[in-house]
Amino acid sequence: MKLSILIISIVFQGTIMILPAQDTIPQKKFILSGYISSLQSATFDSIQGTWVTENIIHNRLNFKWFPSANLSGALEVRNRLSFGESIKLNPNAANDYKKDYGFMNLTTNVFHGNSYLLNTSVDRFWLAYEKNKWKITLGRQRINWSQTWVWNPNDIFNTYSFFDFDYAERPGSDALRVQYNNSEVSITELALKMNSQKQLTGAAYYKFNKWNYDFQVLGGTLNQTDYVVGTGWAGAIKSLAFRGEMSYFRPMTHFADTTGQFLASIAFDYTLGNSLTLMTEFLYNSRVAMNLESFQSYYSAPLSVKNLSFVKYNLLLQLTYPITPLLSGTLAGMYFPPIKGYYIGPSISYSASDNIEFSLYLQSFGAKVKSELGLEQKLRFNLLFLRAKLSF
Repeated sequence: MKLSILIISIVFQGTIMILPAQDTIPQKKFILSGYISSLQSATFDSIQGTWVTENIIHNRLNFKWFPSANLSGALEVRNRLSFGESIKLNPNAANDYKKDYGFMNLTTNVFHGNSYLLNTSVDRFWLAYEKNKWKITLGRQRINWSQTWVWNPNDIFNTYSFFDFDYAERPGSDALRVQYNNSEVSITELALKMNSQKQLTGAAYYKFNKWNYDFQVLGGTLNQTDYVVGTGWAGAIKSLAFRGEMSYFRPMTHFADTTGQFLASIAFDYTLGNSLTLMTEFLYNSRVAMNLESFQSYYSAPLSVKNLSFVKYNLLLQLTYPITPLLSGTLAGMYFPPIKGYYIGPSISYSASDNIEFSLYLQSFGAKVKSELGLEQKLRFNLLFLRAKLSF
């Protein structure tokens, strides 16, 4: 608690004093950046139904330290002041906010009441040593081995949700990572992570370039429960970007007589002459590990790489267009064939200046599923977000 109070104090003092602080810190020794945003949201099944509202004041501070040419470090803090009906109506809200899935428990609620809470979390806390072709990083860090944008079967260390647009930095892992640059176009990595359950995930990774494509292969163990092997690629077919990744998981217990799980994602994207960008991505999941009782439960459930979807076949199409130099729009749609389900996500963003942005997002889910009695029922879930963001 004392650590959390100290972090919060630094956050608000740093936010107020950020501009003079950046001018006085010696260049290449210390860097401070971040943002503060206000996110107003409403959750509802239908426009005519009951709306549940919430507001989140989200502040982030990124501290980077460069004491020498070979040594660097980072401390990045995420703070959220949340208040509204969604906190009041959810008795588990305080516990959900303070969950930390890393080996180090660096997340806590500074204070909370019936309809509000202030949460602080350290999601980056690492020290790195780099010399010649070697780099060794220890601490809470992001290990990104993904090639696709929406579903990432190769992301065995820190899976993230495509729908969580307000967390651009993505979660980190408490890990030891060793990187060796074999050449300008190839790299070898070894990584070892421990989670809050004291389960180890360890893997080796090799990335290289051939035929103007980046290829990668990986292998290791996931949470001491599964063996995993995977591969991925990123390149182009003429002017069409083409990328993908796939992983196979096999339980470590009963290895000989247990069926494994195979996940594969393939993505294409193309930019037209008028700057309209089209992207499509497909995910196949051979073994669905969760039953869809409601979109709310899926939306808020902790993700793992084996639990990327609730149906075997998933398809996304997304269009992005810069309407003006300051105004851009995006329309994303998903289709889940086994349950006749869909996701529609239009959004629009306006840049008022270099560091001020206003955004409006809608996320709408729908599906037809069978109840325990075998009757077909319709599921509906909608979220509306309005965000104002100041970066520094």
